[in-house]
Amino acid sequence: MSVARHRFGPQFVVHVAVASETAIRAGDALYLHEGEARPASSFTWDDNLAATRASFNDQFLGIALADHPADSGDESLFPVDISPLAVYEMDCVVEPHEVGATLGPRQGDGETLDPSTLEVAAAAGSSDFKPIALHKPTVYVRMQSAYWGVNDAARQ
Repeated sequence: MSVARHRFGPQFVVHVAVASETAIRAGDALYLHEGEARPASSFTWDDNLAATRASFNDQFLGIALADHPADSGDESLFPVDISPLAVYEMDCVVEPHEVGATLGPRQGDGETLDPSTLEVAAAAGSSDFKPIALHKPTVYVRMQSAYWGVNDAARQ
């Protein structure tokens, strides 16, 4: 598992609570659940990957800017970038895709989302990421947080 890397563009950092038992790696895609940031890998699975991505899209918070070890005892506020103007380099499944395609978290092991690797998402409503440059096996992406303006992937 790799780490998303901020490449350019202004960041907008918010500080969100994280439960002490939650493990987060810098670069993970996060969602907000009951006021706490959680990694995509802990998102509740829906009927299928497309439905899960669509639900995740509605709660997508942003990209983790620090590590948070599980069972750290630390419940402090945690830095998360929610800026749609920031560009991150993230791992991407090697498959045909173009600039402007819709990307979402790939399916992890079993019924989970991978918090740090993207793949093409068939439905625009199930995507939080738009590629702006391709560098296989990585991609430069912009993101759309559900907590920044209009959460509408078609407007990215």
